[in-house]
Amino acid sequence: MKKKPRVLIDSFHLLQALTGIRTYTLHLCQGLEELDQTECEYITAPNWRNINQFNLLRGRVNLFTKLLNHILYFGWKQVCLPIIILFKRIDVIVAPDYLLPALKFGAKGIAVVHDTFYWELNGAYNPIWKKYFLTSVHIGLNTRSAMVVTTDYIAQKAKHHVSALLPVSVVYQSPKALDYTRQALSDLGIPSNAQYLLHVGIFEERKNLALLIKAFARLIKKDYFRDFYLVLAGSRAVGIFHDDYNQLKKLIDDLDLNERVIMPGFVSNELLGNLYRQAFCYVFPSKEEGFGIPILEAMNSGIPVVVSDQPALMEVGGDAVLSFEQDNEETLYEVLSSLENKEKREFLIEKGHERAAHFTQEAFINQFHIAVLNQLNS
Repeated sequence: MKKKPRVLIDSFHLLQALTGIRTYTLHLCQGLEELDQTECEYITAPNWRNINQFNLLRGRVNLFTKLLNHILYFGWKQVCLPIIILFKRIDVIVAPDYLLPALKFGAKGIAVVHDTFYWELNGAYNPIWKKYFLTSVHIGLNTRSAMVVTTDYIAQKAKHHVSALLPVSVVYQSPKALDYTRQALSDLGIPSNAQYLLHVGIFEERKNLALLIKAFARLIKKDYFRDFYLVLAGSRAVGIFHDDYNQLKKLIDDLDLNERVIMPGFVSNELLGNLYRQAFCYVFPSKEEGFGIPILEAMNSGIPVVVSDQPALMEVGGDAVLSFEQDNEETLYEVLSSLENKEKREFLIEKGHERAAHFTQEAFINQFHIAVLNQLNS
């Protein structure tokens, strides 16, 4: 009897990740586990449910923990995974975090490339870690490997920076399910019945939140927006090389906005749905993204979305978002001002619901499964 092909999903990154890769990996593991596995068998290692509860290595950690993290990461990728591949007779190994093991014992590989920041953002990462990581990524992507990317925009960048020879599949991911309750947002420091603009995400320089703060300072001088707040929810960046938190706090202080800009930190899923749903609009001023999950979360929550004209954000948002010229404070201010028009807001909300309906968990898993089958049959 012919052996059913076995596909191993490497979930180790859940030990470390706080950002979008964590959501991606969780959705992937759960979705493939629930998929009809008549064509191939999906195996996850480590057990994704168990390590998702482990918090020691996540977020901003001390030097000893960071060193331990790197040692464990190397040991898992280059020692443990090859052993599992050999003894479990794995046919395809999937790395949701870019990095495939160098030794695969004949197994094919799929690396998920979420963005090309490591290749492009000079000075944003520890140079020693960056050198090791990029070298390891390229070694792991041998001729029997393929890439899955998040958008057409990243597909072109991956062909340029990672490999022009390997097959590439574009698989659009889906947003996580949010809880919508009547729970008050006072625990986050948001006054009752306050109107606010919202951004959710890590505090990195590429997010361009300084531009949003400056535009907001001008916006609240208009009568319609005079009592509005700006809520910047999210954690500080993990590494000191790209953390923008202190600079943003200084800007807020310089513009005398301490009472109007609320920074509640990481927001639990129980409150995140409320935070979206009660917002006036969602604003995504980023200079560089690979996808943009908050766009879909905001659309599903029934609020208008404003994005920079960064290609990945435009690809995800389509005609359901308002866009402004990237890194241009004047055009951001003008677009935000236009949301004073109730009919425009209602139109964007309707278009947003239609657009978000295309990015479902079922579509994500089916597209990824097709990419796996293509690799098995290549």
